[in-house]
Amino acid sequence: MIVFGIILLIFLIGIYPFWDKKYTKRLEETLDEKDRIAYFKYVIYSEWAVTFIILIAVYLSGTAFAQIGLGLPGEDASQFSGMIVGFIIGILVMIFVLMRLPFYRKYQEAQTSSVSYLVPTGKIDKRLAILVALTAGICEEIIYRGFLLHLLALPPFQLEGNLILIVGAAIFGIAHYYQGWKGVLLTGLVGFALSKVYLQTGSLVFPIIMHALIDLRFMLTKPKK
Repeated sequence: MIVFGIILLIFLIGIYPFWDKKYTKRLEETLDEKDRIAYFKYVIYSEWAVTFIILIAVYLSGTAFAQIGLGLPGEDASQFSGMIVGFIIGILVMIFVLMRLPFYRKYQEAQTSSVSYLVPTGKIDKRLAILVALTAGICEEIIYRGFLLHLLALPPFQLEGNLILIVGAAIFGIAHYYQGWKGVLLTGLVGFALSKVYLQTGSLVFPIIMHALIDLRFMLTKPKK
């Protein structure tokens, strides 16, 4: 497990982010729907492939899937889980209202300008964008929260407390290098928050839901003409 984990760690830090950059470079230049569709398919296929390999490695190592967050929150997390559900509902209602206000739409466009080339423009890429959001929510939480934090807690790393959260968030941020350094910082902060939710509940259920909702924001943002 450790050898596999270190190899995966090298891949996640030293290879995967640059593959993403390579695939998004052309899309950023052309803004063509076909290139966007190709990129979305790449994300879906690659993230599910990595996740599948991780699950096989976890199974073969004899590690319980619950140790990487694949289980329901325990009874002691029920109160916190209720807070998360309320938070998600509140966020959805707030977004629904704000997206109908002109000033907020302009603000949202400015916030997503650095990755505007990812905003879907046609029927096909909109459908794929939904699958990308769901894929990111499931796969990236298993990869960067469940498995990665479990790995970092084992020898020779043996990280704990805020240090493991910071290191995990940094690696998650680097994975979004294609968004530029601002994107690395912002996604790192999001990763830190999602890790806190995961450790509080002991389950990836709520981080997966929150992650998918965050990525689905692109479906609520119309690209600039």
